[in-house]
Amino acid sequence: MARKHRNAVPCLPMTRQEMRAVGWDGPDVILVTADAYVDHPSFGAALIGRYLEKLGYRVAVLAQPDWKSVDAFRSLGPPRLFWGITSGCIDSRLNDYASMGHRRKQDVYSPGGALGLRPGRPLLVYSARAREAYRDVPIILGGLEASLRRLVHYDYIEDNLKRSVLVDAKADLLLHGMAERAVAEVARRLDAGQAIHELTDIPGTAYIAHKGAAVPEGAVRLPSLSRQQADTQGVMDAHRRYEAQARPGGRPIVQEQDPGTLVVLPPAEPLNSDELDALYDLPFSRLWHPHYNRDGGVPALTPVQFSITTHRGCFGGCAFCSISGHQGKQIRSRCLDSLLNEAELLRRHPQFRGTIVDVGGPSANMYGMECPQEQPCTRSGCMSPSLCTKAAFDHKPMLEMMEAFVRWSGRGTKRTNVFIASGIRHDLALKNREYLDMLVRHFVGGHLKVAPEHYCSHVLDLMGKPRFEVFEEFEQRFTEVCRRAGKEAYLVPYFISAHPGCRPEDALKLTEYLVSRSWRPRQVQDFVPIPLTLATAMYVCGTDSAGHTIHVPRSRKEKRLQAALLQYYQPKNRKLISDVLRQQNRAELLPKINHLSKSSPRRTR
Repeated sequence: MARKHRNAVPCLPMTRQEMRAVGWDGPDVILVTADAYVDHPSFGAALIGRYLEKLGYRVAVLAQPDWKSVDAFRSLGPPRLFWGITSGCIDSRLNDYASMGHRRKQDVYSPGGALGLRPGRPLLVYSARAREAYRDVPIILGGLEASLRRLVHYDYIEDNLKRSVLVDAKADLLLHGMAERAVAEVARRLDAGQAIHELTDIPGTAYIAHKGAAVPEGAVRLPSLSRQQADTQGVMDAHRRYEAQARPGGRPIVQEQDPGTLVVLPPAEPLNSDELDALYDLPFSRLWHPHYNRDGGVPALTPVQFSITTHRGCFGGCAFCSISGHQGKQIRSRCLDSLLNEAELLRRHPQFRGTIVDVGGPSANMYGMECPQEQPCTRSGCMSPSLCTKAAFDHKPMLEMMEAFVRWSGRGTKRTNVFIASGIRHDLALKNREYLDMLVRHFVGGHLKVAPEHYCSHVLDLMGKPRFEVFEEFEQRFTEVCRRAGKEAYLVPYFISAHPGCRPEDALKLTEYLVSRSWRPRQVQDFVPIPLTLATAMYVCGTDSAGHTIHVPRSRKEKRLQAALLQYYQPKNRKLISDVLRQQNRAELLPKINHLSKSSPRRTR
């Protein structure tokens, strides 16, 4: 049985001294993370740690350990059940490198934003040290990076196809997706004395079928590493086959890693509303561990410290996004009482200054929109390439939630500001006029993030995004609502440059539109090929999902050009833009661009 403990601590223990202070002789589980330890539900190690703690296990955290020797991995003693190893909140490649391969100048998930506190590819390095420290203790990988790299995948820094991270890390098990169900079952079985190699039937896990081991009956085989390396069309083939099964109740996946046979079981069933409520009701301090006070804290906490997660999942189906590959496309929402209870806890927090910065999720306006279908669905999303005819897109739960927060915010001696800042689907917002009216009146402080992503229709089709006319309709309606409300609010449009299928002339068309509107977008992201996404398969193969050849901006020169065209107003891009416009016989745009480069930015409303 799991050993219970009574003494509560502000954070999970990070040292032997902290374990002794709560009366532990050793941990059941050690969570190793490449991020600093922040006790907040937006940080996966804290979320899983608190969840296991609730189940009665003694959980310690080894955050950003010194990987250059084994000593740090012996500092807490051996975990009784397993090591849980994660790269942290985001993929380590994205954390370490910008889209064009440049090293980032700050690590916001480290104390004081310091660099050099995590190794490259932490899952591999930490697993090796954990094995060296205590050879017989099971090693389990989890978190976003493990989830997205569960299969053969493309690594944009090495420009190469890689094995599953489970194989390269030589770990025992990998948990993919939101892992509460899987980690609870793994802990329960190990605690009952079952061997790690016997855990071959837990949804949301992946394991290596060692020599002689049978693979699950009815499993779908994906192209192997060597086949994909020999023919990149195998990357698209693998993506299509896996996407059709990447849902609860789907068929198991088998893929040869050359060497090694990988088995990936279907995702676990998402937590239901009551289970989500119980998870987010756990006693998070919403602070970084006191150890980091001397370094000024952990920068990544600041923008999310006083935010509330309303739901999980996203059914948008964007080709470049990994959310559905990790959280799933099924929406699971928290109940209203749980959200308001959390809001009340935030208001009583000693560091709270009167503003809840965000009430939302992956797409803030999908709250409560659970699919009414009873049968499993193989669509990648409900909104692309067309709206699903069976989806209700019911705004009633969301409107009830917003109305409740409006009433709550006015209670007490001083009004609390409540904003929605995590971004919304503008095409979905057009489905309900009352939603947009309430959003603008009560939940937009001055800026609203929206993502038209591009201007050209064929690029938007490849992205899985609505046509630009939909954004223009939303902009018009947003302006009307602002005028009726007597409120000054602005849209902050988000664009992606160098997406597969986007040619330089397409980027120029977008620039021409931006110049015609005197827009100077600040939210511009150069495309990054993230594992487990359709856009990455396009990037590697040079084709769309139907096999048609498309243009793919791969060279640093072209990627820099497309990014510069979207940020034409920046002085550093002036010469490059001027040369391109003259080459394309579009020099007439130069006077307008030069004028906009010198004038104050015009906001979008």
